[in-house]
Amino acid sequence: MASKITYHSFWAPSMKTSLHGEEIRWIDSCCHCSMEWAFQNHWAVNTWVPPSSHLFGFEAISGHFKPMCKAWFLDRCNEVWLSKNLSMTSGHSFRISGMTHLFLLGVDPFIVMAQGCWRSLAFLGYWILCEEIIPTFFCFSLSSQGSLLSTMSLFKQHLLNPMY
Repeated sequence: MASKITYHSFWAPSMKTSLHGEEIRWIDSCCHCSMEWAFQNHWAVNTWVPPSSHLFGFEAISGHFKPMCKAWFLDRCNEVWLSKNLSMTSGHSFRISGMTHLFLLGVDPFIVMAQGCWRSLAFLGYWILCEEIIPTFFCFSLSSQGSLLSTMSLFKQHLLNPMY
């Protein structure tokens, strides 16, 4: 019997690359850095935020409820990381790290591409930790029903011809 997979989505009214909005979605990766865990933690920590507030609303120091915005979020993250002598980061790093995390879990590149809403080969340029991703994907592919060559061949065909 298959286990129940937890997933969520919500509509974002406008995005950097989609001015008319886009569905944001995630699937629980069942690991310590899962987006599902972070989302549930947000709800638990911010239980007093009124239901009419923003989905990612929080209580500011002023006592008012505010929507979390990118600038505030990144400033707060960098404040915490700098206090621990860690490097500052940009917002795009979260997207790249999320993609890398999925690859390290052995998630098929088709799924990563769909999850990231990538429509071109550009996302391949963001691969970091290639020395870990490639062996992980290789081992995952060998243990799956399909072979590495057929999986990568299908992936390449899809990227070169999205209608395939």
